[in-house]
Amino acid sequence: MYRSVNNFLMTGPKAYLIYSSSVAAGAQSGIEECKYQFAWDRWNCPERALQLSTHSGLRSANRETAFVHAISSAGVMYTLTRNCSLGDFDNCGCDETRNGQLGGQGWLWGGCSDNVGFGEVISKQFVDALETGQDARAAMNLHNNEAGRKAVKGTMKRTCKCHGVSGSCTTQTCWLQLPEFREVGNYLKEKYHKALKVDLLKGAGNSAASRGAIAETFSSISKKELVHLEDSPDYCLENRTLGL
Repeated sequence: MYRSVNNFLMTGPKAYLIYSSSVAAGAQSGIEECKYQFAWDRWNCPERALQLSTHSGLRSANRETAFVHAISSAGVMYTLTRNCSLGDFDNCGCDETRNGQLGGQGWLWGGCSDNVGFGEVISKQFVDALETGQDARAAMNLHNNEAGRKAVKGTMKRTCKCHGVSGSCTTQTCWLQLPEFREVGNYLKEKYHKALKVDLLKGAGNSAASRGAIAETFSSISKKELVHLEDSPDYCLENRTLGL
């Protein structure tokens, strides 16, 4: 996996080098969360499963691979977002774009919302750059990367502060905060159990027609769902080919 972390850092534009330590830390948090979520499963997120690049040709396309991509992508986005809000980057801070706007009955947007938009954009630049292919496996990986980013956005928490005379709560000011990363992991573990298998014709490759069919298939699936192309092996049985 550490080769994958290095790949994260080398594929982004040179201007993004200031984010490299956050990207590395985020990728590592994804690894740790994967190991936690699968600690008591037969497949327990082994090191050999954590190589995000598909260049070796040894990567499977099952639901475990889907989870690895999603949690790694989520970890990078989460850490970039958190570090942005903490003021670690000169060009980034709180998301105040909606401050002062009515959010709902009795409350307004205000305070310091975690800048999840920034984390999403920068993490996508790094993580998706690892996927250079245009076949079904690449499409699967990119879809699951996006599902990881959606998981971070989908688990954000609204936090509010009351305003009013003598401690009354006449109005509230609210902002969005990141949850504990464990909540993102729990969310994605549920998605793992409900992952969708995508059936494509054997031999679907890099021709224009194949790429079009692949894109059409994946575009019809919600970006919040994990997807896989292959069934998982029986992890109770030894498989020396797969190193299991």
